[in-house]
Amino acid sequence: MRAREIARVVVAQVRPLVGWVARRLMPDVEPAQVLPFALRWGKARARALMPPRGLVRGTMIVCPRPGRVWAMELDRPMPAAREVLVRVAVSAISPGTERAFFRHQPNARPTYPYFPGYSLAGEVVVAGRESQFRPGDRVAIAAPHASVAVAPDAQLYRVPPTVSLEEAAFVQLGIIALQAVQKAHLQRGGTVVVLGQGLIGQLLVQLSVAFGAYPVVSVARSDKRVLDSLRRTAQQVIVEDRDGRDALGRLGAEVTFDATGSPDGLPAALRSTREGGRIVLAGSTRGVTQQADFGLLADKAVTIVGAHVSSASRRERAAHAQMFLDLVRRRRLDVASLITERIHPLEAERFYRRLSRNDDATVGAVICWDRLHRAQLMRHVGYHSLPDLSPLQHTRMARWPLGRRAHATQDVISP
Repeated sequence: MRAREIARVVVAQVRPLVGWVARRLMPDVEPAQVLPFALRWGKARARALMPPRGLVRGTMIVCPRPGRVWAMELDRPMPAAREVLVRVAVSAISPGTERAFFRHQPNARPTYPYFPGYSLAGEVVVAGRESQFRPGDRVAIAAPHASVAVAPDAQLYRVPPTVSLEEAAFVQLGIIALQAVQKAHLQRGGTVVVLGQGLIGQLLVQLSVAFGAYPVVSVARSDKRVLDSLRRTAQQVIVEDRDGRDALGRLGAEVTFDATGSPDGLPAALRSTREGGRIVLAGSTRGVTQQADFGLLADKAVTIVGAHVSSASRRERAAHAQMFLDLVRRRRLDVASLITERIHPLEAERFYRRLSRNDDATVGAVICWDRLHRAQLMRHVGYHSLPDLSPLQHTRMARWPLGRRAHATQDVISP
C-alpha cells in the first residue's frame, strides 16, 4: 500500500476520534476545524519516533481560512542526522504573494489551514551528527513564518558575517528576482524598464543597475511606494497617474520586467518594449490578461518569458541565494532601505488586514520573532504534550478587538 493510501486510511480512522474529543473538550468548535491541527500534532510525533528524538514547540503564523490569521503554537521533531534546528530571528513577508493568499485571489487559493511565508533567517541551535553546520552558525532558509525551523543541510544558506539576519531573511525574494534577471539576458548599457514598485520590482531595479543596465526606469500607477532609495537608484521614475500612459510608449526598453502581479501588466509592458525586445514576467499574475494586443506583439517581435522560482533547479536556487547574499555583503544591494514595517508576531492579523487594503503602501516587511517571550519562541515538549488549540477554543483573535490584543497579553509578551 502506498504512503498516500496509508495516510488516507489513517485519517479516516482518526477523524471520528478527533470529533469525539473535540465535542467534549471544545463544544463550540467544529471538529473539522480541529482535525488538521490534530493531524499535524500526530505527524510531528510520528516523525520524532523514526529515529527516536525529542520535540520542540514554537510559534507559527497560520491562516485557518481566507481573511484570518493566528499566531499559534505548533510542534517540530528535533533534527535528524543531516538536519538542523534553527531559532528564527526574522522572517520576511512577500507583500504581493501574501496579500493574494490572504484575500483568496485567483491563482492564490490554497488548502486551509495555510501557513504563509517562505523566507527567513536565524541561528542554528542544534545540528544533526552528520550535518555540515554547527550551533551558532547563521543561516537563511526557505520556510513558512515561524519562530523555529527544522530543515536539511541542502536547504540552508550560510549568511556572511557582515550581512544582518534581517537582510538575509529576504533570500528567497532575492532568488525570485535573480531568476528573472537570468531570464532577461541583460546587456550592459541596455535600457531596462521595471513595471511595479513593490518589493520584487524594487529589487529588480537595484539588480539591473548592479548588472550594468542603463538607464533603468521604474514605472508604477501611483507614487505610494516610491522610496528615497528607489529615487537614488533608478535613472527615471514614472508615475502613470502623474505622467500619463503615453510616457510608456517613448521608453523603447530592451528588457521590460513585469513585476506588477496584475493582468494589466502585460499590455503596459508591450507599450514599453522596443522591437525585438524581451518581456520577463516576474512572479505570479493574479488573474487573466484580457486585453493584450497580439497584433502589436507580432509587429514588435517581442519575446515573452516567464520567470518563477518553481522553475529553477535546487542548484540554481543555491547559486542565486549565494549571489544575493554576496551582493548584499558588497553593498551592491540595499535591502535594509526597502523595509517599511517591523511586526510583532502576535500583531500579524492587524498587519495582514492592513496589507489587504488597496491603498496599502507596504514595500518590505519583516516579522521579528525575537520579540516573543522565550517560552513562545522555542521550548522542548514531551510526546504527551497536548496540542495548542486555544485559538480554536477561545477564538481570541476574533473576539478581542485588535487594539486590545497587545494589552491583554502584556503578562506573557516581551515588547
